[in-house]
Amino acid sequence: MYWYVLFVRTGQEFKVEQLLKERLDSDLFMPFVPLREIFFKKAGIMKKELKPLFPGYVFVESELSNREFIKKVRTLIYNSRSIFSLLKYSDTEFAMRESEKQMLLILCNDDRCIESSKGISEGNKIYITDGPLKGRESIVKKVDRHKRRAEIELEIMGDIRCISVSLEIINKVPLGFR
Repeated sequence: MYWYVLFVRTGQEFKVEQLLKERLDSDLFMPFVPLREIFFKKAGIMKKELKPLFPGYVFVESELSNREFIKKVRTLIYNSRSIFSLLKYSDTEFAMRESEKQMLLILCNDDRCIESSKGISEGNKIYITDGPLKGRESIVKKVDRHKRRAEIELEIMGDIRCISVSLEIINKVPLGFR
């Protein structure tokens, strides 16, 4: 299966996903919005919210090759005010590269959502003990312990994107005590 990425009006991701589900053959096209789990405190109570992993983008899974996919969706993209374009690497390469797709599949659950991870901090180092980031500390670029978030870098459609995901540091270990 190929994954294609549509650039859409930010805030309209779920509307575009629904439009694609209504107008495209469900046997050939499976539109989806990758999600991320975010925790936050409101009035002293921890709450969980699901937000788009890549604001402004809708993914479409299809078995159709580049040329066939474009033939089927060109008119829909052209006539929609919420869809700006189909992302591409070049004039002949539109489907997401397998390495990028596999990284997302590894990080996401079956609902295509990156769930929260947990870890411990030892000095300047973070060790992820649970969740999708476990064993992938190298993609974590920044941690905000107060907001319970980590900024990770992912390559999508040839560009490096910084994404904020949930990471709870459950323990802070003094240097040399691990």
